[in-house]
Amino acid sequence: MKHPKIYVDCYQAAIQIFNRTKSFPKHLRPTLGRRLEESALSCLLSVQKACVTTKDLRHTHLISASDSLDNLKTLIQVSRDLNAIHVGGLSELSQLTMEIGKEIGGFIKSEKH
Repeated sequence: MKHPKIYVDCYQAAIQIFNRTKSFPKHLRPTLGRRLEESALSCLLSVQKACVTTKDLRHTHLISASDSLDNLKTLIQVSRDLNAIHVGGLSELSQLTMEIGKEIGGFIKSEKH
């Protein structure tokens, strides 16, 4: 089954985050690492629901995905500021989250018409 690009991008972001949090300093893994992973999964699951649900509920799931993505972006920046994530990882994740944000925004706009 072929998934929409927004789902594939969210899935890739979640996988990257899980892989990156493995190398977080031990004292940050149970707090910041866990919150990053939870935000990534929340965004992924909200996008998945938006892709398969009826139009009546789709907007709610997209707003939830957008909120989770905003949290994720903030947590990624905190991770960088605490030197828990390397610049290369930050760049890659930032590009991916920016693309996901555009896709969610486009999905929301398409629902209004």
